[in-house]
Amino acid sequence: MFHPVFRAILVSLVLLSGCATSIPSPGPTWSDAAGGVENQSLATICREAWELRLQSMPEFASMQKDERYYGMLSDNSPGAVRGRTKARRKLIERLNELPTSQLSDAERITLTWLRDNLETRIAVDDLGLRGWVVDPIRGPQSSLLSMVEFQPTETPEERAQLVQRWQAMGPYIRQETANLKRGLRDGKVSSQSAIETTISQLDNILATSTMDSPLMRSALGGGEWVPLARGETVSAVAHKYLGSASRQHELRLVNLHLQEGSAIALGTRVLLPAEGDPLSPRERGRFVSDVMNALREQIYPAFSEMRRALTNELLPAARGDDQPGLAHIPGGREAYHTRIRQHTSLDLSPEEIHQFGLDEIARIRAEMSDLGQELFGTGNIAEIQDRLRNDPAMHFETSDEVEAKAINAVERARLTLPQWFGLLPVAECTVERVPEHEAPYSTIAYYQEPAADGSRSGIYYINTFAPETRTRYEAEVLAYHEAVPGHHLQIAIAQELESLPLIRRHSGSTAFIEGWALYTERLCDEMGLYSSNLDRIGMLSYDAWRASRLVVDTGMHAFGWSRARAIEYMLDNTLLAENNIANEVDRYIAWPGQALAYKLGQRRILQLRDEAREALGAQFDIRTFHDRVLENGGVTLPILTQVIRKWIEDSAVVVADNSSFENE
Repeated sequence: MFHPVFRAILVSLVLLSGCATSIPSPGPTWSDAAGGVENQSLATICREAWELRLQSMPEFASMQKDERYYGMLSDNSPGAVRGRTKARRKLIERLNELPTSQLSDAERITLTWLRDNLETRIAVDDLGLRGWVVDPIRGPQSSLLSMVEFQPTETPEERAQLVQRWQAMGPYIRQETANLKRGLRDGKVSSQSAIETTISQLDNILATSTMDSPLMRSALGGGEWVPLARGETVSAVAHKYLGSASRQHELRLVNLHLQEGSAIALGTRVLLPAEGDPLSPRERGRFVSDVMNALREQIYPAFSEMRRALTNELLPAARGDDQPGLAHIPGGREAYHTRIRQHTSLDLSPEEIHQFGLDEIARIRAEMSDLGQELFGTGNIAEIQDRLRNDPAMHFETSDEVEAKAINAVERARLTLPQWFGLLPVAECTVERVPEHEAPYSTIAYYQEPAADGSRSGIYYINTFAPETRTRYEAEVLAYHEAVPGHHLQIAIAQELESLPLIRRHSGSTAFIEGWALYTERLCDEMGLYSSNLDRIGMLSYDAWRASRLVVDTGMHAFGWSRARAIEYMLDNTLLAENNIANEVDRYIAWPGQALAYKLGQRRILQLRDEAREALGAQFDIRTFHDRVLENGGVTLPILTQVIRKWIEDSAVVVADNSSFENE
């Protein structure tokens, strides 16, 4: 899965977003926006669709190093929703006018994919969920603070754009608050737990000095804050830390807040520039001052207003934890059907999905029982759960251990790839820790895609917060899912498919992306990557986790389950720790339907592999199958089915012809 920012807001690999009614031509950065599309009309639409995405998601554009958007934020106003709907409808009309007989097979896939993408996004925006769902995972209290991870600051222009974007955060947060109030007036409001968690997050932000805010980090340039005691002089600080009182002038240039008499009188802190700071004291001081002013005058006041609205207006009207799902709001069941279609690309009923989840849980429990007997001498699921959850030996002791295990698993998988895949990405995958400011509220790990220009590798972020809560037995399967051969392999390959238009290379169906990553968890057992049976039981734990999602997501959003019932079901049927389960259930509440994509995507890939193996017999090659699955980017499951069955049909003909030749 992806980070609160990267998985949904900045990367947003699933669907297009937009806010403009006119779409300019892509800048020179994107001369290859149409990829290998030869039909000029379709190529033009692909270019405009790509530009629409960049225009409507400047954060994503920044991650792709498009400097035109470094100073902008997404427009989250109702007018923007109407604008992007209008722009999408125009693109769909033009797609529908194209004569498909003039298109190649690859171009027909692009047309079908793009039209489905646009239509689905319109349907989702029409639901208006963003106008009332309070999201602890992807809300501005998380997403905005994480922008420092990809915001450039090397040039004067880039620093000015950072300040411009930071100044825009206040209006952005206020618009989010206004959206929530509008939803409240329409009789729609989020769940109690989601609101309470978000309030807690905001409390932590507001209790943090602006000097220590993650949003200040980029401006510091590696410098360090030191105390200036009440009544102490700047010259004394210069003497103490810089070796000479005469250097107080430098400190005053860097610390413009020292011009405020009260700052010195009451005591404050002074920024010591990093040794070898590339900026002059005057440049550093202006940058720090501008960012601090944005925090003080825009960001913190806006977060404070959001907190008051959540506490005083939304929380009293919140749906109780006994009614957390869409089933309890007007039109909720219809909205849930739309979300199922959005994330799975399939027209399935909640009843069908729920039953598939129950069947999968029964199958996986039997596997757990067998493996538990080998590991612990008991096949009793409750006893296995107790051992895995409560034995300290099953958990890490230090953050360094968590990180080291992740690095080791990714490297071992990387070395094994050529035996199982012909297509391999150029981009590497590195392992980094989840930033401290988000770790307590973030998921256990996530993946960030490489930059489009190759300047940044893919990153597997591992959460090392509270290592004693991180399980050893799930560490390998987690790394394989998020990094190699899971998300990184699939996404990096997609990005490097120069024959595809950029909008396909950098977007994809949730069910394909997450279904592939889940498929690789079992594949890694075939690849011999799990170090022990303990690590293999982690694989089963994760499979049960994704199967239980089918049950609890549909349970809450279609059948009216309570939050407590969802947590209890996952406690009974997975090996996850209780704190992780509570966080997961809250994620499903805030993000209806997304959690269904994993298991349904995995099922389709496995079904297609079985079809290919049966049809091709001894001629079936796993490397070729994987390449055929990955060579079209993150297509929908219906498109994937069409592609693989066409390959099976063509390959079967070749096999038959060869057989006839041999018989002759």
